[in-house]
Amino acid sequence: MSNRVRMILVVAGTLALCAAWFFFFIRPRQAELAKVRADTVEEENKTVALRTELDRLEELQANAPALEAELAATRRLIPSDNEVANYIFLVEEAANQADIDFVNVTPELPKPPPEGAPLAEIRTVIGAEGGYFEIQDFFRRLHDLDRAVRVDLVALAPAADAAAAATAADPAAADKLHLDVTARIFFEPPEGASTAAAVPAPATTTP
Repeated sequence: MSNRVRMILVVAGTLALCAAWFFFFIRPRQAELAKVRADTVEEENKTVALRTELDRLEELQANAPALEAELAATRRLIPSDNEVANYIFLVEEAANQADIDFVNVTPELPKPPPEGAPLAEIRTVIGAEGGYFEIQDFFRRLHDLDRAVRVDLVALAPAADAAAAATAADPAAADKLHLDVTARIFFEPPEGASTAAAVPAPATTTP
């Protein structure tokens, strides 16, 4: 065998040995290294997510007193009982403070709100009569009641006796307006209780 052939065989054997070493030892290690890198990235992402959640919880803990105060204020505006009588009293008091001539409140039976909140609502119709500025003051006081009230409809028209007063040359009476407000109040019914049985039949109050 010539030296040239021997050299070719040695080179070919060396290349075959290197190829075998690569496929049986190096390549599996590369796959393992790639998996380790992927696992490392996944764990780093989990660490970032946990750190973000921890920061959020720490922020909630720092804001806990303010959140508890806000929750207490909300529970005061949305009581655990319907307190319809107290609501009517608040409306009457607002009417008296606004110097309204006449006010009446007609509540309906409670039912779940259409928005789907876990509360019970009572729709009420408030009728009032008075001058323009008195009506405006009364409506502002309704907004400031110590009770969560959602106004759905407002109608304003001349009072029924305004035309007669105008012919009688009574400017003050001629300026009277009639206000109709459809509003809803809310409360938290007892757990497991039916909202329809949470309050008695509706009543009308006219001071």
